[in-house]
Amino acid sequence: MMMSFIKVTTVSETMIDATMIKDLMKTIRYYYYDGNPRDDCVAVQTIFLTEGKTKIEVPNPETFRTKAGDYAPSLTSVFYNPDMEFCRDISVSVAQSVSKILENIWVCDPLAGVGIRGIRYAKEVKGVLGVLVNDRSKDAFELMKKNIEMNEVGNLVEARSTDANIILFQNSGRFNFVDLDPFGSPAPFMDAACGALSKRGMLAMTATDTAPLSGTHARACLRRYWAKPLKTEYCHELGIRILIAFAQRIGGMHEVSLSPVLAHATRHYFRVYLMAIRGAQRADEVLKNIGFVSHCNFCMRRVFTRGTAVELPSNCECGGRFSHSGPLWLGELIDKQFTREVMDDLSMRNFKLKHQEILLLSRCIEEADGPPTFYDLNELSSCSGISPPKISELITAIRARGYFVSRTHFSNTGFRTDAPIEEIKEILKGV
Repeated sequence: MMMSFIKVTTVSETMIDATMIKDLMKTIRYYYYDGNPRDDCVAVQTIFLTEGKTKIEVPNPETFRTKAGDYAPSLTSVFYNPDMEFCRDISVSVAQSVSKILENIWVCDPLAGVGIRGIRYAKEVKGVLGVLVNDRSKDAFELMKKNIEMNEVGNLVEARSTDANIILFQNSGRFNFVDLDPFGSPAPFMDAACGALSKRGMLAMTATDTAPLSGTHARACLRRYWAKPLKTEYCHELGIRILIAFAQRIGGMHEVSLSPVLAHATRHYFRVYLMAIRGAQRADEVLKNIGFVSHCNFCMRRVFTRGTAVELPSNCECGGRFSHSGPLWLGELIDKQFTREVMDDLSMRNFKLKHQEILLLSRCIEEADGPPTFYDLNELSSCSGISPPKISELITAIRARGYFVSRTHFSNTGFRTDAPIEEIKEILKGV
């Protein structure tokens, strides 16, 4: 463990309590190792970690761990989330797959924190021509520069410290791979990110505002994503589909088509990878798959309606009333061939979390051919007035009737199928 500063403030050799220490830390002035004085910083305790092949200096995670044991990166002035190593590993293999398709790539990480994502792209992905990492925080910028030097990627990685939207707007049409990994919503950066994409490339994005997207805070979702969420058993899938459709509509303003090739919900965040191709006709074709999901809480039927200015059904066949969610993406979430290539790349790496990462991608491939939304075994059993059977037995019975059926990564008790709801209930009672 180390401290990335030299204290200037002195303290008398008397007993001081925790409150006095906290107040003192607010006024500490320190020097970085390069000897340049800084008066606008808060002391950051740092340690060295390794992710993949990349060694990185980061804020000590134990200094921002909550009482519940979770990490709260927002409590430190330099953003780093150790829980996102899983996501970053997969992102490296995704970038490698994109690099193979395009032969080489220019990368932008406009919300870089300590620079871990961008530096890993430069160090671990073949075919990267250059990476621009940026963070508005001056503390992060100083640590970012040190990490670039430590990993000897200064010939590939350029560090900046300005607003993320400014850095993206200043580099219009330059990047093949733009990675939006904010603390919260990517919505404020979507317009600039779409503008920064080259003719072919990828927009990768993370959303940690899962509560609005999943229906807990519906008004916030309407404000940020111009869409209505719905609190259902498959609300996380609806949230990802809302996020994708929002990006696609912004992309359409730039005549950029954005097609999902991989999307997953993991722990506290949604992660989406969208293949980008410029062209008005391509963008128009993508927008045709945006629409609404209508859900009946009484019988659990779902109806899909494509279009953004359409009449939606009010009453279900069972006599119940439909609730609606959208506009959202109604097309496929997973490109099986692309995801297999990502999984093959992962399998050749020595990531600590490789086994879990491959399991996730395997489940994504398994459910790729299924329809939008899934059913929850417990919810469906409760609706049918029976005790839930083993999910494996139900899947076998549905498959025996010739329907598509699979597990889903969204839920351990969920299954995805194109069987009609009436037949699902019939099979469920007979298992």
